[in-house]
Amino acid sequence: MNLTRIFVFTCLMMTALCSTAQEARKWTLEQCIDYAMAHNINVRQAQITAQIAKNDKTQSMMNVLPQVDASASYNFNFGNSLNPVTYSFVESNSQSSQLSLTGSLPLFTGLQQIHNIQRAKYDLIASDFDYKAAQNNIALSVSSAYLQILLNQEIVGVMEKQRDLSASQKANTESRVKSGVLPEYSIYQMEAQLARDEANLINAQGAYDISVLTLKQLLQLNDTLGFALDIPNVDVENIANVAGENSTSIYNYAVGNQPTILSAQARIKSADAQRKMALGNFSPTLSFFTQLSTGYFSQDQRVSKYDTIQTPFGPYTTPSEYAKVPVGDQFGNNFRKIAGFQLSIPIFGKGQRFTNLANAKLQTQLRTLQLESAKNTLRQDIEQAYNNARIAAESYYANKKSFESAQKSQEMLDKRYRSGMSNEFELQQAKNTLAAAESEMAKAKYTYVFRLKVLDFYKGKKITLN
Repeated sequence: MNLTRIFVFTCLMMTALCSTAQEARKWTLEQCIDYAMAHNINVRQAQITAQIAKNDKTQSMMNVLPQVDASASYNFNFGNSLNPVTYSFVESNSQSSQLSLTGSLPLFTGLQQIHNIQRAKYDLIASDFDYKAAQNNIALSVSSAYLQILLNQEIVGVMEKQRDLSASQKANTESRVKSGVLPEYSIYQMEAQLARDEANLINAQGAYDISVLTLKQLLQLNDTLGFALDIPNVDVENIANVAGENSTSIYNYAVGNQPTILSAQARIKSADAQRKMALGNFSPTLSFFTQLSTGYFSQDQRVSKYDTIQTPFGPYTTPSEYAKVPVGDQFGNNFRKIAGFQLSIPIFGKGQRFTNLANAKLQTQLRTLQLESAKNTLRQDIEQAYNNARIAAESYYANKKSFESAQKSQEMLDKRYRSGMSNEFELQQAKNTLAAAESEMAKAKYTYVFRLKVLDFYKGKKITLN
């Protein structure tokens, strides 16, 4: 019984420690981005693709090495068969074996192997930049989701304050109704307002939960794990103003550093190397080859005894008995060495070489157009991001001014209401206006922060809230 209690107590302690460890971990924006880069499926797929390109480049370099192959065969021949040693027919069942070692070395292939190495090299560069682009995309997505959580959390705080304020005003109204200062229906109006505030708080909490789920999905996190953010102090006033930026200068930097552009440039070079490979198909090829081989034939025989016959012209020796040649002797006797050169001259290949060359040229043109398209897209994205940041800055400062005015108005009406100089309708209108202004200011603040972080991304800066 004591052992059972100890076991249960130990399990509870371990569970408590694990829960405490999960709750204690606070995720910063940088930690979220780093985790997503290591676990997000799209990023991992891009990483694997880059590894495949690396293997392809290694193989293209190894293609210039000699190729050596070994082969072995053992055959059962039924009926008449051909002796592979003497090339004579044997009228019986037989067995044969062949062993060979073949080597070949390309000496000249129209520089196709050299250009293939260049193609693989630029494909690897492009894949590496694609991997970097995938990391950048996930960093932007995580930043957007992270800031959305901060925004929704701030809105939840606004709704909680409004709910608490309504509860306080309801209690004040009840006391004033009891004293006869206000009519009884004033209580029902405040109860209705409190219910609306609680509903708004529930909706805000639901939006917060959805934004947390979105970030978890980007991080590939199990939804059952403890998850909390390390809330930074996002002070917009300390962030560089967008007025000091210039979309043209940002583009001039980004066009030489963004991985999407660098990847497109590398693919142009890869396509040009592919064109040179297609051109090399018209060239003669020269290769060196060598072969070592031996074999065994079960019916191979040699003379084991001779008879001497006397003739008018003297003695004549003739074979009288035959014996099968041992396997070891056959492998030694049949050992052959071959070495030579092979020249291949392309003459007519059904037009395939011309088609491949034409398609390779078109592929180069296509890659060039894709680069121009990527540059145009980058320019448009930067101009849009710059305008969005500028508009977000103006929106934030306008909403900040609106919030400050609504806050002063609500404070004045609250004093008037407490002194009996204002009614519940005016107070509720002021409170709703303040809540709306505070929510809009929070939205504008985090929108402004994210827009500036997008510009930082195009400027090659690490995304951080510090």
